[in-house]
Amino acid sequence: MKKIFVLIGSRNIKGNTIKFANNIVKSFKNECEVDIAFPQDFCLKPIDGTNLYFTDTSHNLNEDLKNLQKKIIQSDILIIGSPVYVHSMSADLKLIFENLSWWAHTLRLQGKPVVVISTCGSNGMNTVLEPVSDVISYMGGNIIATANASQIPNQINNEEWLDEVCLSISERIRKFLDLGSQSNKFLEKIFQASKNNILEQKKYQLKHKINISKLGELKYWEKTGMINCTTFEEFLNTLNI
Repeated sequence: MKKIFVLIGSRNIKGNTIKFANNIVKSFKNECEVDIAFPQDFCLKPIDGTNLYFTDTSHNLNEDLKNLQKKIIQSDILIIGSPVYVHSMSADLKLIFENLSWWAHTLRLQGKPVVVISTCGSNGMNTVLEPVSDVISYMGGNIIATANASQIPNQINNEEWLDEVCLSISERIRKFLDLGSQSNKFLEKIFQASKNNILEQKKYQLKHKINISKLGELKYWEKTGMINCTTFEEFLNTLNI
């Protein structure tokens, strides 16, 4: 059975963001395994300001973070939602991203289809959608849909508007449940920039004879074979062999 993982950046289990997400996934609950999580489901440590979040892929890792990573990686579709707080994503969602920092240099989401949604009062329609989409893209996620629902003008409580938008998103989800992981032009640019960085790490590692276990990102690129691929699409194709 296909898996849809919904990560809500709000702690309000009856708020607008979960209402929006529930309307999107309601048609899948009989055909997919739908898992919904809130920030309070995970106890994540604050960031300590070191670069180890990039070089040491196990830094700050506890059982809750392992569990969250597993839910994200094993999903076929990832839906991320956040309310607009002070024209930005929630602090909880930002903390999650920061704890997954090394994913941004390894494209760890491996072309996974991702939907990004947000909710707001009367403004900030793009102040969550755009930065969250950027982070997800740098982590290797393939953004297949984005949408914001506001209170003014009335969208989140307008059943006709909500049904129309959620139907459009659910159709995209259904399409990518069959297509699976995909690359795109933006991901290809990220791949090339990240690979250049990793190749520099490789030179540094060889020059100074550093144990590769201390360079988690480089180790990941070599272990997966991604370092030998010329494009991200080529790498994704190796995963489907």
